[in-house]
Amino acid sequence: MKSNTSRALGTLLLSLLAFSVAAEELMITNPWVRSAPPNAPALGVFMKLSNHSSDEIAVVEVRTSLEVSHAEMHRTVMTDGVMKMIPQKQIPVAAHSSTELKPGSWHIMLMQPEQVPVMGDSVHLTLVLSDGTEQMVVATVRKGEMKMDSHSHEMKMD
Repeated sequence: MKSNTSRALGTLLLSLLAFSVAAEELMITNPWVRSAPPNAPALGVFMKLSNHSSDEIAVVEVRTSLEVSHAEMHRTVMTDGVMKMIPQKQIPVAAHSSTELKPGSWHIMLMQPEQVPVMGDSVHLTLVLSDGTEQMVVATVRKGEMKMDSHSHEMKMD
């Protein structure tokens, strides 16, 4: 009986250790949501994704506990002198590299929030990765500025 209990406990500990190592392959730092007026049609979400594994990892879906119509992944690009937000099917993070989600670049949009969170609130997100794993993220609502180059650009949503 004792050996069965020890074996079961050992298996459980090994499983937890394996899960812990897998979860650490994608490290998320500085997650935040840009503060917005109460009638905002969308909210921008930003963070740094660092891949410590030997394989590319991609975020393929984003879910949130916030009541929104849906979440989208975007990348802002310059096309013919106009900045455009282009919806993306995934956000790639190369092996042993990072992808920064920041204003004017890769980002997540939470569309049509029922209620816009205020400064200091927390927004819970689940990032679904290309290998089927999920990573929970808590992003804080804070002030953020749109960083563009020194001359102005028109911003369009495609």
